[in-house]
Amino acid sequence: MLSDAWAMFRRDADLLLRIAGLFFFVPTYALLLLTAPLPMPDDTIVDTQARAQAWMTALDGWVGDYGLGSVGAYAITYLGLAVLFCLFLDAERPTLGMAIQRAARRFPRFILAMVVVSIPAGAGMYVLLLPGLWLMSRFMLAGPVLFAEPQTGAMQAVGASWRMTRRGQLGLLGAIVTIYLAAILAGQPFMLLSHYLGGEGGGNPLGIAIADACAAGVAMLTQLAGGLVAIVAYRRLSAIPAA
Repeated sequence: MLSDAWAMFRRDADLLLRIAGLFFFVPTYALLLLTAPLPMPDDTIVDTQARAQAWMTALDGWVGDYGLGSVGAYAITYLGLAVLFCLFLDAERPTLGMAIQRAARRFPRFILAMVVVSIPAGAGMYVLLLPGLWLMSRFMLAGPVLFAEPQTGAMQAVGASWRMTRRGQLGLLGAIVTIYLAAILAGQPFMLLSHYLGGEGGGNPLGIAIADACAAGVAMLTQLAGGLVAIVAYRRLSAIPAA
């Protein structure tokens, strides 16, 4: 599946990079530049209850300062993913402008499906990484189903993804693991560099901006790769020939 996704990218690289740049890179870069890191529990506080209370207070402050902007950035990213699915899976083969309009109209169903699948996948990754990635691979066709079969509801698409991916579990899991590990290996050094430059490095604004741009670029390519793999997987598992 990765080879088919790569072939898609090579064929339509110009269009895909324009979509990814607008919908994936820009909001991710904005988040990295303009929001503070999500607060974590302070291990220096010995009392468990006091530590939890301090963390919740810090989280409340973070949400108040950055919550709305973060939700907006993630919404733009998901809209870009919806545009990809509509552009390559809609039976009418829409133009880019038409795909954006249709993606916007179907966005409420799409975002509902994404929220539903993120709950078990996120919980699985929090407990153990591999089960979480496996759940991601099982639910990854929910979005493609919504745009290839526009009469399908959000919950129906989630169920359809679970049934369809039963046949290709290992291949999908392998693709997801490969993309995830590549993203960690390529992106983490830039995140660490940005953190260092913002702290011990003396607060170098230009260096931070460059490091964050590189990290956002890695995130953009990761999101694009995930979307293309989902498109390829849907075509293969539903016996739809590639365009």
